[in-house]
Amino acid sequence: MSQCDFHYSHLLPHKPGILPLDETLTRQCRRCGAMFTTKSRTRKRCDTCQTLVASEKQKKANERLKARRAAKRQWLLSAR
Repeated sequence: MSQCDFHYSHLLPHKPGILPLDETLTRQCRRCGAMFTTKSRTRKRCDTCQTLVASEKQKKANERLKARRAAKRQWLLSAR
């Protein structure tokens, strides 16, 4: 397969999924240890822990953004 083929990758046939659509897995949450069912092999947390982790990550990202903007503001003020 040449480098040019990747440009047309949307035209190639898709690979089948790992799991049939109707199969469910019982997993254990890596955060709280609760058992939950899912259709995804990649999920590692239950729904409640997933929302908590997502909000924590969003909060950290907002803090990083605020710090970056403040540093830029300080740099602009010191450059004058």
